[in-house]
Amino acid sequence: MSDVTADTPRCAFHPAVPTLLSCTRCDRPACPDCLVQAPVGTHCVACLREQNAGAPVRELTARQRSLRRPGWLFWAITAFFAAMCVLVATLQFPSPFAPVANDLKITSFLMVVSGWVVSLCLHEWAHAVVAYRSGDHSVLARGYLTLDPRKYADPVFSVAIPIAFLILGGIGLPGGAVWIDHGNIRSRHRRSLVSLAGPVVNIVFGIVCVGIVASGAADASPTFKVALAYLGWLEFATAALNLLPVPGLDGYGIIEPYLPYGIRAVINPIANYAIIILLVLMISTGFGGFLFDIADSGLEAMGVDPLFAEVGRFIGNVRLT
Repeated sequence: MSDVTADTPRCAFHPAVPTLLSCTRCDRPACPDCLVQAPVGTHCVACLREQNAGAPVRELTARQRSLRRPGWLFWAITAFFAAMCVLVATLQFPSPFAPVANDLKITSFLMVVSGWVVSLCLHEWAHAVVAYRSGDHSVLARGYLTLDPRKYADPVFSVAIPIAFLILGGIGLPGGAVWIDHGNIRSRHRRSLVSLAGPVVNIVFGIVCVGIVASGAADASPTFKVALAYLGWLEFATAALNLLPVPGLDGYGIIEPYLPYGIRAVINPIANYAIIILLVLMISTGFGGFLFDIADSGLEAMGVDPLFAEVGRFIGNVRLT
């Protein structure tokens, strides 16, 4: 894969975007966002404006803007997460260590799961937005920039891995994936950044959750405090898992562009089975215990006792061990 050179034409409407495409009517260089399929060839937005007095162009622009904005489903899930946080913070019990009512268990469980889905959407969106800014505009048409969890569905990450988590004794957490056209990414450095973006979101999300606990802002509700600590702990554990240099995980995506071709050729045939092998090891040997230690260390580094996360796991009736 060769990098974009200085001689590569730039979009007439987005000068920062290199492109090899052009309008078949006026020959102006244009990126995919500025071209529309015509009866014959593809026309740029300027030609459409001249031909149609601007009306179709405004419609096209609105459609393109909608593909860059969070969709209604993401906002609905985020609002649900916020509502669950309020409910958990409002329901008071003498002690999070004492038996708690079923309604609190269910509410805490829904808070953790909905918060996880929000972080999942942000994780995959981060991959897509870095890819888009690095030259892969196909992510726009696929709807990856809308943060819609339905766009990130994948048989392995959305079905197989959640079932594996259930076998491990945890929640059937949803997974996701975005398909990146690496041939459009401008450099190896950018390809690494695309993979790194997702785990960074998990780390930031976890820092926000644990930061609220560490600040004392959640002290008024012990139940909310431990549930939030557990959600932050999950984010740290997820980031640690994703950063493993295993094919199919982001950690491998970070280093893969720099591996010699011979090594990649050996790894590629087994890449589809690498995650399954990893999960089998975690289930049968306890191999993944160090991931939990990393998550515990993340809480301790922010001044929060990992016991809070353990209690939060108990209250929500969600266990990973």
